[in-house]
Amino acid sequence: MSLKAFHFLFVIASILLGLGVGGWGVQEYRAHGEVGSLVIGIIFFAMGIVLFFYGRRMLKTTKDIGYLALAAMFMLEQNASACAACFGEYDAPMADGMNAGIFTLLIVVGGTLSGIAGFFIYIIRRGARMTSLELEEDSTTI
Repeated sequence: MSLKAFHFLFVIASILLGLGVGGWGVQEYRAHGEVGSLVIGIIFFAMGIVLFFYGRRMLKTTKDIGYLALAAMFMLEQNASACAACFGEYDAPMADGMNAGIFTLLIVVGGTLSGIAGFFIYIIRRGARMTSLELEEDSTTI
C-alpha cells in the first residue's frame, strides 16, 4: 500500500470517526440534555466536514504522486541484505536489537489497545449505570 493510499484511508477513517462521534454527541444531548455532549457533537461534525474537504484537496494535489513513486522505485538500484536471524546468528547484537524492538512494539501496541479497550469498557459500564439510574428515577416518579 502506498503512502498516498494509506493517507487517504486514514483520512476516510477519521471522517467516519468524526461523524460518528458527532452523531453520538447530538444523540446524547437529545436523550439527556447535556450541553457538553452537544458541543462535542458539533465539534466532531465540523471536524468530519473539514476532513472531507481536506481529503478532496489532498487527492487533487497528489494525483500524480503514485506514478512518480512507482517510477522511482523501478529506477533505483534494488539491494537486499538478510538480517542476523536469517543468517542463523541468533546471538548477534543485531538479533538482540531486533528482539528489543519487537518487545518494545508489543508493549506500545498492547498498551494502546488496552487503553482503547478500557475506554470502551468504561463507556459500556457508564451507560449501564445511567440506564439503571434512569429506571430508578422512573420507578420513584410513578
